[in-house]
Amino acid sequence: MRTLFRNIAILTVAVSPFVSGCTDDGNEINYNIQPGNELYLPLSGKAVDLSRGADVEFQWAPSVAYDNGFVSYELLFDLEGGDFSAPLAAMTSQLNGSKTYLSVTSKKLNAVARAAGLGTSETGNLKWTVRASKGLFGSIYSESRLLSVTTTNAMNPFPRTVILRGDALEDPTGINMAASAGIDKAAASEGTFECFTKIKGSTGFTVEDDLGRYYVLNENKTVTYSETAVNNRMPSEAIYWLKIDFDMMTWSYNTVSKIEYYAASWADNKMSTVNQAMTYAGKGVWTLLDYENTISNNSANDSRHRFNATLGDGTKLYLGTQASLGTSYTTDYLKVNLYTTETVNTTDKVNWEMTYKFLTADCGRKLDCYLYLNGDNPAGTWWHEYKFK
Repeated sequence: MRTLFRNIAILTVAVSPFVSGCTDDGNEINYNIQPGNELYLPLSGKAVDLSRGADVEFQWAPSVAYDNGFVSYELLFDLEGGDFSAPLAAMTSQLNGSKTYLSVTSKKLNAVARAAGLGTSETGNLKWTVRASKGLFGSIYSESRLLSVTTTNAMNPFPRTVILRGDALEDPTGINMAASAGIDKAAASEGTFECFTKIKGSTGFTVEDDLGRYYVLNENKTVTYSETAVNNRMPSEAIYWLKIDFDMMTWSYNTVSKIEYYAASWADNKMSTVNQAMTYAGKGVWTLLDYENTISNNSANDSRHRFNATLGDGTKLYLGTQASLGTSYTTDYLKVNLYTTETVNTTDKVNWEMTYKFLTADCGRKLDCYLYLNGDNPAGTWWHEYKFK
C-alpha cells in the first residue's frame, strides 16, 4: 500500500481549462483552479536528520478558485523520480486542508522514507509538491522539490512481542507490553508498545523482544539496542504508563495517580454524578468491588459511565467507548479507548460523550467492575467487565 496518509479522500482527475457542473436549480458550478505553483519551505535539497525528532514545516503559495470558492490542499510525497500519479503519501494541510502550510512530524516523514525504500539510518531524497483541489477536481503544482532525509535507527524487523523482566516489577518473571492502541481516536503507529504496571525505583528491569533482543531506556528518552540484558531503572516506585516506540527508538512514561469510576445521570430534571475511586489490584488491573450502583436506578434508566484517570503530571485521560451504545455486553462494546481531556472540552461533552450504558435490567444492580489496562485478558487489549450480584 503506497499511500500512507489520507486524512480526507479526494478523487483527483486531470482538470481541463474549463470545468463546470450544474446544481439542482440549473446554476453552473465552476471547479477551475489557478494553482499557486510555487513552494516556499523547506528549501530544495534541505537535509533533515529524522532521529532528532524535530517537525518539518512545509509552506507554499495559495491557489485561487475561479469562482472564489474554497480550495483545499494536500502535501504530496513521491520517489525522487516519481511524477505524483501514485504518491507515497498525501497529507491534508492544517485546519482540514484550508491552510497553505503543514507541520509534519519526523515520525511521519520516517514512515514516508520507509515507503520510499530507505533502510535504518540511511540517507536519501524524497520528492514533494502540493495538490490544490476544489470539489472532486484538483491540480498538482508545477514546482516540486527534493528533501534529503536520514532515517531513524529503528529496529528491523519490529518486535512482535515485548516483555519486561526483573525484580523491580510486580511479576519478576514478566510483564507483557501490549501493541499500542493510540489515544484520541488516532491509530497507533506500528512498532509501538505500552503497558500500565507498578515499577520499583530501587531495582532494575530488562526489556526484551520475541527475537531475543535487549534494549536500554536512556535518560534522554532514546532507546538503544543491546546484545545482552541491561537493567533499566525508573525514578521512584509508582504505577507507570510506559510506552516504547521502536520506529523512532524513543520511550516515554507518566505515572498514574488515580483512576475513578465516573457515572452520570439526568433524571427528574436534575444531574447526578459519582466519582468513585478504584483500587489498583496489580499488573495493570483496577477494581471497584461491591459498588452499589444506585445512581443508575432512576426514572430515566440513565446509566452513563466511564473511567477517568489522573496522571502524575496532572493531565487527565478519559477511558471510554468509540462504539455506539449496544444492547448487549459484547467484547467490542466493553473495549476501552483512551482519550485526552482535549477531546472533551465542554461541560456538556464531559457528561455525555464516550460513556457506556447498562442494560435496563441491570440498572441499580450491585456489581464488581474490573478495568484491564493490559493485554492479559480475553479481549487482548484495554477492556473492562462487570460481575453483577
